[in-house]
Amino acid sequence: MKSSAVFLFSWLATIGLLSADWPQAAGPNHNYRVTGEAPGSFSVAGNQKILWRVPLPNTGQGAVIISDGRLFVTSHEVIRQDTQTGSLMLGLCFDAKSGKELWRREIPGTRITDLSSLFNDNTAASPVADGQRVVFTNVGGTVKCFDYNGKQLWTHTWTPFGRHHARAHQPILHQGKVILMHAPCYDLPKVATTKAGSHALGRARAYWTYLQAYDLASGKRAWQAESATSVHSTSVLGKLPGGSHAILTGRGGGHHPPEEPYGLSLLNASNGKRVWDAEILKYPAAQNANWDSRAAHFFLGQEHYSLDIRTGKALKVTSIIEDVTITRRENGRYVTREAQTLPKARKPITYFTNVIVGDYHFFRSYSGFLIGRVQLSTGKVEYLQVPVQIATDPDNTKQMLWTKAIANDMKNADGYQATQDKRNKGNGWGHVSAASPIIVGDRMYIPTMTGTVYVIKWESETLDQSALVSVSDLGHAGATWSLSSLSYSQGLLYARTLKELICLGENLE
Repeated sequence: MKSSAVFLFSWLATIGLLSADWPQAAGPNHNYRVTGEAPGSFSVAGNQKILWRVPLPNTGQGAVIISDGRLFVTSHEVIRQDTQTGSLMLGLCFDAKSGKELWRREIPGTRITDLSSLFNDNTAASPVADGQRVVFTNVGGTVKCFDYNGKQLWTHTWTPFGRHHARAHQPILHQGKVILMHAPCYDLPKVATTKAGSHALGRARAYWTYLQAYDLASGKRAWQAESATSVHSTSVLGKLPGGSHAILTGRGGGHHPPEEPYGLSLLNASNGKRVWDAEILKYPAAQNANWDSRAAHFFLGQEHYSLDIRTGKALKVTSIIEDVTITRRENGRYVTREAQTLPKARKPITYFTNVIVGDYHFFRSYSGFLIGRVQLSTGKVEYLQVPVQIATDPDNTKQMLWTKAIANDMKNADGYQATQDKRNKGNGWGHVSAASPIIVGDRMYIPTMTGTVYVIKWESETLDQSALVSVSDLGHAGATWSLSSLSYSQGLLYARTLKELICLGENLE
């Protein structure tokens, strides 16, 4: 570990052709995907391929952002006893080579929320960084912009309308702006930030949430979107066939959010103007609003849908439970069976685990510990069963757990419990706002709440056991918790858990 900084300096100098920065949660290309190569397997529990690791002040959920040799990440404030709720957030800056903390700044919030909620807390929005400025967003009602030395440049506050909270929109960088999501409310009573308190105010448009674009240089609001966005929706920026950029966003989800009509909207990314609205009955907004140059793709009920990206009109519907191919463990070995029918689940997918890459729409099933994919050109649906967790014994022996995960201790680096929700001890599948996968080259990295990371070859002709590169981990089973996507830069993976910040890579010495 002592030689990590020396090794990194000499190695990074040789791989400048690889992606240098990960400036936002969805990566430099807005689609969770980059070229390059990262470790195919790793184990923090087994001390394998760790270049450095440092404790974090407290729990947090935003992804690690990499820019110009710096790492930016969020954390709740330091606690000195077991703590269930909080409001104050820290914006942290680290040196990417060594993991040394360079500075931290307080980002207050008007909303008090449960720490480490498996749906969202005040730290769930990842930072964004443009090479000169970094923006930290406290979902509880504050955004602050700093230069890379930690000098505050501007700030903006609002009052969250708290009918519900769920992991949702991740800040987007585009054309010198940061695109956030919040209701245009600035003087509501504090009680309106809670589920119970907000109900009395009703469903008026004044409390609807919208995408809001702020100029990075000045902090002034540049536009508010014409169509609203549910707090459940992760909006995704992409490029239309003509070359212009647009954002797909959605409305709907649990707890009856007020923004209507439920469905999807495509917005002009330059000014927030509506391109089209598509009303979709019972649209489950707790998914990434994925699209490509041809179509918007989403899951509803037991089916996969595609809409023409130019018009929002329906193109195709595919069942994700009928006539599917499943590769499962049977009697200690994998068996592939075609033309199968899956049992109906409460929801189609584990929330926010869907991502498009190439001709495939990948997702984690809601139940059954299955990684699924829909081939967009043919409609073929495949599933691969994976172990729910990997456990490493003191002698570094690994054990695959196939049916039940080890309950989590939910303790931070200082040994204090940082949660109030017992569901955080669960397996990270189903009813949880999970971290999105990322793709580096031909490998997809799929993290779960337990610290398990599935690495698969996404281009594999068949989604079977041969596509599973590894079942890796971010720490010991039962003592590792994370709702953060991984990040990538220059051959290295970066991860954060409730306890620590971790740099993973190949040690070539």
